[in-house]
Amino acid sequence: MKTLVKYLISVAVVLSVGCLPSSVEQHRNIAFWHAQHNPHSIVVNYYRFADEFNAQLNSLSDPTLYLLALNAVTDAQFAWALRLLNNDQPRAAQPFWRVSVAQQSEQKRRQLSAQLLRLERWCDLESLKEQQRLPASDAAEHLKLKRRVAPQFIEQGFANDEGFLLAFSQLQATSQCQFNVLMMTDHRQGISQLNAFTQRYQQQPQPRTASFCFSKPIYLGNTIDCQQQPGLAAKCDWQPFITQQRWPTGFDFIVMMTATGSGNVQGGIMHLNSASHYGLFLHELMHFNGFEDEYVLPIAKQAWLCEQRGFVAPNLFIANGVPAPAGWTLSDSCQTGSKAYKPSADWSIMQYQRLPLSAQYQQLWRKKISEPDYQPVRFIDYFRQMEPAMDFIDKMPNKNIAE
Repeated sequence: MKTLVKYLISVAVVLSVGCLPSSVEQHRNIAFWHAQHNPHSIVVNYYRFADEFNAQLNSLSDPTLYLLALNAVTDAQFAWALRLLNNDQPRAAQPFWRVSVAQQSEQKRRQLSAQLLRLERWCDLESLKEQQRLPASDAAEHLKLKRRVAPQFIEQGFANDEGFLLAFSQLQATSQCQFNVLMMTDHRQGISQLNAFTQRYQQQPQPRTASFCFSKPIYLGNTIDCQQQPGLAAKCDWQPFITQQRWPTGFDFIVMMTATGSGNVQGGIMHLNSASHYGLFLHELMHFNGFEDEYVLPIAKQAWLCEQRGFVAPNLFIANGVPAPAGWTLSDSCQTGSKAYKPSADWSIMQYQRLPLSAQYQQLWRKKISEPDYQPVRFIDYFRQMEPAMDFIDKMPNKNIAE
């Protein structure tokens, strides 16, 4: 009852103000004053000074703006939606911007899409796109990445700003490092994760400075087929892909980041998913230089590896009839009768990836890549086995850098 009385009093005041010999500006100021101090008067005041109120919607209090939105004032509905999004309430905001977005300028729709991107409301961005209400913007480009569209449909300026590449032609290896690595991904999250790994590696290069140089992430989108089964090893179908590209020279390894799948290395190619932690990345990087896992190896691998004798990796020795190196201890790698030995009794990063790289294993790593005749398995070796007629821009140079 008190609320109704206040509302009627406000209406009476506003109407009486209209009869006073005052300027329009005075009337408007009084209207704003009443709207701020008595939100229930907002509807009457709004329709007397609609343009002025629309220009100052962002300065209205929450109760005042909310009442205008409830009374189907289009600009107020949109402004209220933006305010809710800014307060991380996307579900509450959705009905308000959906009924008002068609009447908004491109600039305001760009503000909406930026908030939806911040909150990763991909379905809402898709809805805007389907209604042709999504303006050209970073949000529109991020949505393309989310949908894994082909690289040719991504704006070059956006890729530059976000720190990734769209073509191999934009790549150039550096002679400053012993190994150059192509960083690739087929999806949006992989771009930021690869950049994060590179940045962290540069803060503490392993096993020494100038061992590895990493390219900017190369976005492949749907031009490569990668399996999407979380419980299996991450992998991509390189067979058709390798004949469709002119591969850049001077690169030794590939890191391919998929959306799902467990990490692994095969033939100079590392596959891992974008939820992987940095320790796994470093673990797989050591596989590039011949290190073996110190947990139980797959049966198929044990069948041939564990039948060998002597050093099969910098960190693994198979003792078939020969004594193990002094100080080395049993490893879990081989379970088929042969005994495998590792350098330390402690767990290492090759047994449990979340452990830091120890000084002992760092030294083993440095020693391995410093061997004068050392030649790792590079991705081109693997590709040449798959497709002899590959199109390389030039022959891969042989690089060895002494410590």
